[in-house]
Amino acid sequence: MNSSSKYQYGYWRTDKPKEEGYSHELISTDSKYFLDQTDLDTLYALPYPGIDTLHKCLERHILLNPEKPFIGSRDGDKYVWKTHLEVGEIRKALSVGIMAFDLAPEIEAEGKKWRFLGIQSKNREEWNLTNWANMHQCITTVALYDTLG
Repeated sequence: MNSSSKYQYGYWRTDKPKEEGYSHELISTDSKYFLDQTDLDTLYALPYPGIDTLHKCLERHILLNPEKPFIGSRDGDKYVWKTHLEVGEIRKALSVGIMAFDLAPEIEAEGKKWRFLGIQSKNREEWNLTNWANMHQCITTVALYDTLG
């Protein structure tokens, strides 16, 4: 990938033919960090052993950094931070409430059972807490951005 930019974010994979009607695969330059664990056709690499979901990643960070600041919101001219442990507790309580009020009812589609919860909001702390609560209950977050009108 030749570009006038000093940064290269990816490259076109040309070591195998492209599929009919599609371009070559665009490969992230970050894949080089995982090629000792996998190959380009599989691209299954874990940042840490056993951490294969965002939920598990969050759980690991809460366990390793309970008292460190994690997420904050601006209050006037300063930020007020919540620790990893506080975020974990809020996320669990919120996830229980979502289930108790049946805000993400189970539906069946494609031979599987699913739960979805739509969130329409600007980017803010509460959006992230709700998304993490959804992960805790295996609920898919459907982002409805406020720019949709």
